[in-house]
Amino acid sequence: MKGLRGVLWLGVCCLSAAAARAQAAVEMPAASQAAMAEGQKYEARKQLSAAADSYRAAAKAGGVGCVPCLLALGRVQAAMNLFKEAAASDTQAAAAEAAGQARARDEVLAGQALLAGYFAQRDGRDGVAKDPKRATGSLSAANAVLDRAIADDPANEPARMLRGRVLAAMRKDEDASREFAACAALPGTDADECARALRFSHNVAMAREEAAPGFTATTIDGKPVTLASLAGKVVLIDFWATWCKFCERDSDYVQSMMDSFDSSKFVLLEVSVDEDESLWRRYVKDKRLEGVQTRDEAKNIAALFHVTGFPTYIVLDGESSIRMRAVGAEEDMKKEIRTLLAEAAPVAAPPATTERKPLPKAAE
Repeated sequence: MKGLRGVLWLGVCCLSAAAARAQAAVEMPAASQAAMAEGQKYEARKQLSAAADSYRAAAKAGGVGCVPCLLALGRVQAAMNLFKEAAASDTQAAAAEAAGQARARDEVLAGQALLAGYFAQRDGRDGVAKDPKRATGSLSAANAVLDRAIADDPANEPARMLRGRVLAAMRKDEDASREFAACAALPGTDADECARALRFSHNVAMAREEAAPGFTATTIDGKPVTLASLAGKVVLIDFWATWCKFCERDSDYVQSMMDSFDSSKFVLLEVSVDEDESLWRRYVKDKRLEGVQTRDEAKNIAALFHVTGFPTYIVLDGESSIRMRAVGAEEDMKKEIRTLLAEAAPVAAPPATTERKPLPKAAE
């Protein structure tokens, strides 16, 4: 199996990075506004290096208190796979926040960046050299910053779930189990996420791999499909294009998945990056392609999964964790999918009552 390809932000029991950053309601200094506006234009055009320079200038002009500048810089650095730098920017933003929920929110972002860095260093991808020693250091740093986040806001659901994942990756299974149980016990936890956290608390191994990012796509017949809508199923995501000769070469094999697996337990999600909608629609019709057909013309979903070549195949397990990644059908994806389907347990029902037990003591 090839190295798992990372995703930037965790979508299980955690706020997305974009949502978390959007909650940072700190007024931007007037001196930073021009550079911030310039950075936003560069970022919209996916000119990330230029955007980072502008956001860095905005942060410098605004002084240590320009939290929006620092969070924007961290966001772009993370998109550039500069995970350590992103965590540093988010940590600097946290230091400028008032203690409590706002500070914890920024510390969670730092933890997310460090965990993403761990997977990149562990597997040697995203332009990052494989380095087990550095990967271990990233985990330790993530654990420390999330410990601070929980101290700042003990009821922070993303912090507890994310720290559980970090502890699981560190093979501190008892501590991870307690953290997942704490996440599930928080008042107001979404029922599905509560059930997931409880499953993780009983089987920590399920939480060791990287979670897929949240996304929303539109099917060829106009229906929405989200990561949440695929929960509980094994998913093969196929990033492809009509102009890609290797995609066409692999198409029969990929399409055969529909006859090989139970559609109630397996989903083939086809994500075309074609810019020409009419060409894409005609191709899907002429080739009689099956599965959930979507188009990602701006490559936003591809960017979330850090896809740089086509076809790219990503296999998710029933917990929406990335279990396999391949560029081209060079490996036995059917074997991996069969294994995951055999491992899959029924999705646990949410608790029958909203009453919560007292939070377990945070892991040391």
